[in-house]
Amino acid sequence: MFYDPSMGEDVTIRAFPVEKVQALTGLTRRRLQYWDERGFLQPTLARGGGRGRVRLYDFRDVVALRVAAELRRGGVSLQEIRKAVDHLRQLDYAHPLAEINFFHENGRLYFEEAETVRAGRRPEQVVAVFRVPFEAIVRSVRADIAKLDERPHGEIRRQRGLLGSKPVIAGTRIPLASIQRLAADGATASQIGELYPDLTDEDIRAALAAGSVTRRRAHAS
Repeated sequence: MFYDPSMGEDVTIRAFPVEKVQALTGLTRRRLQYWDERGFLQPTLARGGGRGRVRLYDFRDVVALRVAAELRRGGVSLQEIRKAVDHLRQLDYAHPLAEINFFHENGRLYFEEAETVRAGRRPEQVVAVFRVPFEAIVRSVRADIAKLDERPHGEIRRQRGLLGSKPVIAGTRIPLASIQRLAADGATASQIGELYPDLTDEDIRAALAAGSVTRRRAHAS
Protein backbone atom coordinates (compact mmCIF):
# COMPACT_ATOMS: atom_id res chain seq x y z
CA MET A 1 0.00 0.00 0.00
CA PHE A 2 1.07 3.62 -0.45
CA TYR A 3 -0.59 6.83 0.58
CA ASP A 4 -0.95 9.58 -1.96
CA PRO A 5 -2.66 12.77 -0.72
CA SER A 6 -3.85 13.54 -4.23
CA MET A 7 -5.75 10.25 -4.31
CA GLY A 8 -7.41 11.01 -0.99
CA GLU A 9 -6.92 7.55 0.54
CA ASP A 10 -4.74 4.47 0.60
CA VAL A 11 -4.32 2.98 -2.85
CA THR A 12 -3.30 -0.59 -3.48
CA ILE A 13 -0.43 -0.88 -5.94
CA ARG A 14 -1.99 -2.69 -8.85
CA ALA A 15 -0.89 -3.37 -12.41
CA PHE A 16 -3.11 -2.35 -15.31
CA PRO A 17 -2.14 -3.74 -18.75
CA VAL A 18 -2.76 -1.75 -21.91
CA GLU A 19 -6.08 -3.47 -22.63
CA LYS A 20 -7.53 -2.39 -19.29
CA VAL A 21 -6.02 1.10 -19.56
CA GLN A 22 -7.72 1.51 -22.92
CA ALA A 23 -11.04 0.64 -21.33
CA LEU A 24 -10.44 3.01 -18.41
CA THR A 25 -9.21 6.02 -20.41
CA GLY A 26 -10.72 5.74 -23.89
CA LEU A 27 -7.23 6.19 -25.36
CA THR A 28 -6.07 4.01 -28.22
CA ARG A 29 -3.18 1.56 -27.98
CA ARG A 30 -1.30 3.66 -30.53
CA ARG A 31 -1.76 6.82 -28.44
CA LEU A 32 -0.55 5.08 -25.28
CA GLN A 33 2.48 3.74 -27.14
CA TYR A 34 3.24 7.15 -28.64
CA TRP A 35 3.06 8.94 -25.29
CA ASP A 36 5.25 6.27 -23.70
CA GLU A 37 7.90 6.35 -26.42
CA ARG A 38 8.02 10.16 -26.36
CA GLY A 39 8.55 10.15 -22.59
CA PHE A 40 5.33 12.07 -21.94
CA LEU A 41 3.30 9.60 -19.87
CA GLN A 42 5.14 6.36 -19.30
CA PRO A 43 3.87 3.33 -17.38
CA THR A 44 5.35 3.21 -13.89
CA LEU A 45 5.43 -0.55 -13.36
CA ALA A 46 6.75 -1.92 -16.67
CA ARG A 47 7.79 -0.41 -19.99
CA GLY A 48 6.96 -2.06 -23.30
CA GLY A 49 9.18 -2.14 -26.32
CA GLY A 50 10.47 -5.68 -26.70
CA ARG A 51 8.82 -8.81 -28.03
CA GLY A 52 6.57 -10.32 -25.40
CA ARG A 53 6.94 -7.31 -23.08
CA VAL A 54 3.82 -5.54 -21.92
CA ARG A 55 3.24 -2.06 -20.53
CA LEU A 56 1.93 -2.05 -16.98
CA TYR A 57 0.41 1.11 -15.50
CA ASP A 58 -0.48 1.86 -11.89
CA PHE A 59 -3.52 3.74 -10.57
CA ARG A 60 -1.85 7.16 -10.69
CA ASP A 61 -0.80 6.52 -14.29
CA VAL A 62 -4.43 5.86 -15.22
CA VAL A 63 -5.60 9.05 -13.49
CA ALA A 64 -2.86 11.05 -15.24
CA LEU A 65 -3.89 9.63 -18.61
CA ARG A 66 -7.52 10.55 -17.97
CA VAL A 67 -6.53 14.11 -17.02
CA ALA A 68 -4.36 14.40 -20.15
CA ALA A 69 -7.22 13.11 -22.30
CA GLU A 70 -9.55 15.67 -20.71
CA LEU A 71 -7.10 18.50 -21.45
CA ARG A 72 -6.68 17.37 -25.05
CA ARG A 73 -10.46 17.32 -25.49
CA GLY A 74 -10.46 20.86 -24.10
CA GLY A 75 -8.23 21.98 -26.96
CA VAL A 76 -4.92 22.10 -25.06
CA SER A 77 -2.04 21.00 -27.27
CA LEU A 78 0.22 18.13 -26.28
CA GLN A 79 3.17 20.54 -26.42
CA GLU A 80 1.48 22.84 -23.90
CA ILE A 81 0.74 19.94 -21.54
CA ARG A 82 4.29 18.62 -21.82
CA LYS A 83 5.82 21.99 -20.98
CA ALA A 84 3.69 22.28 -17.85
CA VAL A 85 4.45 18.68 -16.83
CA ASP A 86 8.20 19.13 -17.38
CA HIS A 87 8.14 22.33 -15.31
CA LEU A 88 6.26 20.65 -12.46
CA ARG A 89 8.59 17.66 -12.46
CA GLN A 90 11.44 20.10 -11.86
CA LEU A 91 9.49 21.22 -8.78
CA ASP A 92 9.58 17.60 -7.50
CA TYR A 93 6.09 16.57 -8.57
CA ALA A 94 6.61 12.95 -9.58
CA HIS A 95 3.15 12.58 -11.17
CA PRO A 96 1.99 16.15 -11.91
CA LEU A 97 -1.17 15.23 -13.79
CA ALA A 98 -2.26 13.01 -10.89
CA GLU A 99 -1.27 15.39 -8.11
CA ILE A 100 -2.52 18.93 -8.73
CA ASN A 101 -5.44 20.77 -10.30
CA PHE A 102 -5.34 21.93 -13.91
CA PHE A 103 -7.46 24.48 -15.76
CA HIS A 104 -7.76 25.45 -19.39
CA GLU A 105 -9.18 28.34 -21.36
CA ASN A 106 -9.04 28.89 -25.13
CA GLY A 107 -6.39 26.21 -25.51
CA ARG A 108 -4.17 27.66 -22.77
CA LEU A 109 -3.20 25.53 -19.80
CA TYR A 110 -3.05 26.66 -16.17
CA PHE A 111 -2.29 24.77 -12.99
CA GLU A 112 -2.74 25.34 -9.28
CA GLU A 113 0.56 25.22 -7.42
CA ALA A 114 1.31 26.62 -3.96
CA GLU A 115 -2.34 27.75 -3.74
CA THR A 116 -1.88 29.98 -6.79
CA VAL A 117 -3.28 29.44 -10.26
CA ARG A 118 -0.40 29.85 -12.69
CA ALA A 119 0.01 29.77 -16.43
CA GLY A 120 1.67 26.70 -17.83
CA ARG A 121 4.62 28.74 -19.10
CA ARG A 122 4.52 31.96 -17.06
CA PRO A 123 4.66 32.50 -13.28
CA GLU A 124 2.13 35.31 -12.99
CA GLN A 125 -1.24 34.72 -11.37
CA VAL A 126 -4.13 34.38 -13.80
CA VAL A 127 -7.83 33.68 -13.79
CA ALA A 128 -8.88 30.48 -15.55
CA VAL A 129 -12.36 29.35 -16.47
CA PHE A 130 -12.56 25.62 -17.19
CA ARG A 131 -11.38 23.41 -14.34
CA VAL A 132 -10.45 19.79 -15.01
CA PRO A 133 -12.60 17.83 -12.52
CA PHE A 134 -9.68 16.05 -10.84
CA GLU A 135 -11.57 14.63 -7.86
CA ALA A 136 -14.39 13.47 -10.13
CA ILE A 137 -11.87 11.78 -12.43
CA VAL A 138 -10.35 9.89 -9.48
CA ARG A 139 -13.81 8.74 -8.37
CA SER A 140 -14.73 7.80 -11.93
CA VAL A 141 -11.55 5.73 -12.40
CA ARG A 142 -12.28 3.87 -9.16
CA ALA A 143 -15.85 3.17 -10.26
CA ASP A 144 -14.75 2.04 -13.72
CA ILE A 145 -12.16 -0.31 -12.20
CA ALA A 146 -14.86 -1.82 -10.00
CA LYS A 147 -17.04 -2.41 -13.07
CA LEU A 148 -14.19 -4.09 -14.92
CA ASP A 149 -13.51 -6.27 -11.89
CA GLU A 150 -17.09 -7.51 -12.12
CA ARG A 151 -16.54 -8.90 -15.60
CA PRO A 152 -17.27 -12.60 -16.11
CA HIS A 153 -14.24 -14.86 -15.97
CA GLY A 154 -13.57 -17.92 -18.07
CA GLU A 155 -15.81 -16.87 -20.96
CA ILE A 156 -15.12 -16.30 -24.64
CA ARG A 157 -17.38 -13.83 -26.43
CA ARG A 158 -17.90 -12.04 -29.70
CA GLN A 159 -19.08 -8.43 -29.63
CA ARG A 160 -20.17 -6.56 -32.71
CA GLY A 161 -17.72 -3.78 -33.50
CA LEU A 162 -15.06 -5.03 -31.08
CA LEU A 163 -11.90 -6.16 -32.90
CA GLY A 164 -13.86 -7.00 -36.01
CA SER A 165 -16.28 -9.18 -34.01
CA LYS A 166 -13.52 -11.72 -33.40
CA PRO A 167 -13.68 -13.89 -30.26
CA VAL A 168 -12.15 -12.21 -27.21
CA ILE A 169 -11.77 -12.99 -23.53
CA ALA A 170 -15.03 -11.68 -22.04
CA GLY A 171 -14.77 -8.16 -20.65
CA THR A 172 -11.42 -7.48 -22.34
CA ARG A 173 -10.02 -6.60 -25.74
CA ILE A 174 -7.67 -9.60 -25.72
CA PRO A 175 -8.29 -11.75 -28.81
CA LEU A 176 -8.72 -15.47 -28.28
CA ALA A 177 -6.38 -15.97 -31.24
CA SER A 178 -3.53 -14.22 -29.37
CA ILE A 179 -3.74 -16.71 -26.51
CA GLN A 180 -3.99 -19.63 -28.89
CA ARG A 181 -0.92 -18.49 -30.84
CA LEU A 182 1.10 -18.31 -27.64
CA ALA A 183 -0.02 -21.81 -26.68
CA ALA A 184 0.82 -23.11 -30.17
CA ASP A 185 4.31 -21.63 -29.78
CA GLY A 186 4.76 -23.64 -26.60
CA ALA A 187 3.87 -21.07 -23.92
CA THR A 188 2.52 -22.53 -20.70
CA ALA A 189 -0.54 -21.20 -18.89
CA SER A 190 1.79 -19.58 -16.35
CA GLN A 191 3.79 -17.83 -19.07
CA ILE A 192 0.60 -16.61 -20.74
CA GLY A 193 -0.50 -15.22 -17.38
CA GLU A 194 2.76 -13.29 -17.09
CA LEU A 195 2.23 -11.75 -20.53
CA TYR A 196 -1.42 -10.93 -19.77
CA PRO A 197 -1.51 -10.26 -16.01
CA ASP A 198 -5.13 -9.12 -16.16
CA LEU A 199 -6.30 -12.60 -17.19
CA THR A 200 -7.36 -15.05 -14.52
CA ASP A 201 -6.58 -18.76 -14.52
CA GLU A 202 -10.20 -19.32 -15.59
CA ASP A 203 -9.73 -17.03 -18.60
CA ILE A 204 -6.60 -18.85 -19.72
CA ARG A 205 -8.15 -22.30 -19.24
CA ALA A 206 -11.19 -21.25 -21.27
CA ALA A 207 -8.98 -19.93 -24.08
CA LEU A 208 -6.89 -23.10 -24.17
CA ALA A 209 -10.00 -25.27 -24.08
CA ALA A 210 -11.52 -23.31 -26.96
CA GLY A 211 -8.32 -23.89 -28.90
CA SER A 212 -8.55 -27.64 -28.28
CA VAL A 213 -12.13 -27.71 -29.56
CA THR A 214 -11.11 -25.80 -32.68
CA ARG A 215 -8.27 -28.23 -33.39
CA ARG A 216 -10.50 -31.28 -32.90
CA ARG A 217 -13.07 -29.86 -35.31
CA ALA A 218 -10.34 -29.17 -37.85
CA HIS A 219 -9.04 -32.75 -37.61
CA ALA A 220 -12.57 -34.17 -37.86
CA SER A 221 -13.22 -32.30 -41.08
